[in-house]
Amino acid sequence: LEAKLRPALERGEFILYFQPQVSLETGEVLGLEALLRWSQPELGMVSPDRFIPLAEENGLIVPIGLWVLDAVCAQIADWKRRGLEPVPVAFNVSATQINGSALPQALAAALEKYRLPPSLLELELTETAFMHAPEQAIAVLAEVKALGVAIALDDFGTGYSSLSHLRRFAIDRLKIDRSFVADITTDPDDAAIVA
Repeated sequence: LEAKLRPALERGEFILYFQPQVSLETGEVLGLEALLRWSQPELGMVSPDRFIPLAEENGLIVPIGLWVLDAVCAQIADWKRRGLEPVPVAFNVSATQINGSALPQALAAALEKYRLPPSLLELELTETAFMHAPEQAIAVLAEVKALGVAIALDDFGTGYSSLSHLRRFAIDRLKIDRSFVADITTDPDDAAIVA
């Protein structure tokens, strides 16, 4: 799988799907989440659960992440050119990207290249992105916030979840893990936690 993953970026095998984020009250699309998929010619669609950990291990997640950033911005710019009213687009960022210092500069360059307001981007990360180098992560996220890009904490309630992280990090949105949300209409304990 790793041998097939290495040339995938150059061969244009990655694609993005855009999942709408919809208001339950109004039905209005409030934003989109960009989901990375790998369409490998021999294997077909490869699940992100299979290739993302591999990309993180071998360092390919950084160039893949830069491709995602560029592709998201290019798509938003294309929608604007076609006269569509763009909504914010969220995309996942790995711990490797957060703990590297180049992410804020890459965001600024992409926003300038496509002439987009930063309010149209939202980074999604899990708490594991903070765990290895929390002070560096705090500094990087502060730079991201200074650009005007929103930050969402994904899968909250699993892994290292801690309410103290909500105080320490510049989080705009909290995405509660589906294991808590799935039963909120039938389980009063889950409903209380989500509330």
